[in-house]
Amino acid sequence: MLSVIFTLLLLAARAVYYHSHMYMFYPWNLFLAVVPVFFSRQLNKTNKLSLKSIAFFAGWLLFFPNAPYLLTDVLHFRQRAGIPLWYDLMLVLSATWAGLAACFISLLQAEAFITRLTGKKLSAAIVAVLLFTTSSGIYLGRFLRYNSWDVFIKPLRLTGLAAQYILMPFNHIKAWAFSAICTALLLLIYRTIKALPLLFMPAQTAGNVK
Repeated sequence: MLSVIFTLLLLAARAVYYHSHMYMFYPWNLFLAVVPVFFSRQLNKTNKLSLKSIAFFAGWLLFFPNAPYLLTDVLHFRQRAGIPLWYDLMLVLSATWAGLAACFISLLQAEAFITRLTGKKLSAAIVAVLLFTTSSGIYLGRFLRYNSWDVFIKPLRLTGLAAQYILMPFNHIKAWAFSAICTALLLLIYRTIKALPLLFMPAQTAGNVK
């Protein structure tokens, strides 16, 4: 929340001082990024599969791509007349960090729930699949302009689109390439974050934890 507030303060100062309304999409995008954290926190309080936990997991999965989606907002970054380039760089990086923080906090909580149900090894594979699904969702949002709620508003269109990508992958190389590379990047960051606490453990203890 401090990261979100910091970004909003930078945005507000930009609007007041420079009289510019560029980047005003950030408050909404940041709100959507925080939503999966709410669902994952509720999910992490449950220890078994139930209608309640399934509902929380579905809500988390539906909104989860909105958190790492902020990575792609860097595409809006460029020199704006009368505004220091460094200031906008700080603003964009701050929003990106807030989105990634929300992403990996909620993923850690969701994985803890999955691990309790399936075990450690299977949960790691499930997380990789979930990140690929998430990366595909980011692609749909950034380049095809679909939103999370389009699952309910345009289910047939999205189902047909998914079928095209699966049945005719060579006609959608850009989508597959983006999803694969984005998945690899998110996995790399996630594994790094999970490994950081091991740096501060004695070697023997770290080996046992791993």
